[in-house]
Formats: sequence, structure tokens, C-alpha cells
Amino acid sequence: MTPINFEFLTDNMPCMALSTIQTPYITKRYIYGGYQAEYQFKVIYRIIPGSTASPDKRLKADELLDRLGDWVQRGAPDLGNGIRAMGVEPTTPASKFAEYENGDEDHQILCKMTYEVI
Repeated sequence: MTPINFEFLTDNMPCMALSTIQTPYITKRYIYGGYQAEYQFKVIYRIIPGSTASPDKRLKADELLDRLGDWVQRGAPDLGNGIRAMGVEPTTPASKFAEYENGDEDHQILCKMTYEVI
């Protein structure tokens, strides 16, 4: 299984990365000092479709990212003591967002995680 990098994609190689869209921000403050916050991120899938690639490779990239979006909704991750993930969900369907001169293409799905610090 290929790892998902943080904020880094390799040129000329199929790979994936998680990238922060916006730093976490507080959406609700609790009277006892805790808060609820939201972290917006995206998962990027770099593909190398090639000059004679059919749309199939591009569609498969988006389908994989959409399946990942479905999967993240199944359960909240364990974030450790004092912080509780309330849920993760995709905020957009997967789509192509960049094409480079060397032929690389990046597809992405945008997501958010809601969590609380207690």
C-alpha cells in the first residue's frame, strides 16, 4: 500500500497527499474553556495518464477519491486525550484540479473534520 504523504507530491510518479486547506478554526466556545473546531483538508491523487490515456484513468482516480470520502464518514479517528473527533466528511465530490506540462494530473477531494477540545 502506498502511503499518503503530508503536503508533498512526487513529480512523475503516482502518489497521494493530504494537504491543509485552512488552519483549524474555532466554531463554538464552551463556558468551561473547551471549544469545537473545524479542520479543512484535501486529499490529492497525482496520476500520470500519458498522452494516449483514455478518460478511464481519470475517472478511476475520481472514483477512488470518492470512495475515500465515503470511507472517512464511517467513523471518527482517535485523536488522543483531551480532544475528540466528532466526524469527518467530504465537502465536495472528487475532481481534477491541475494538469502540468510534464503530463502529471492532480485530482482532489475536499473534506472537513469537526472536533472538540475539552
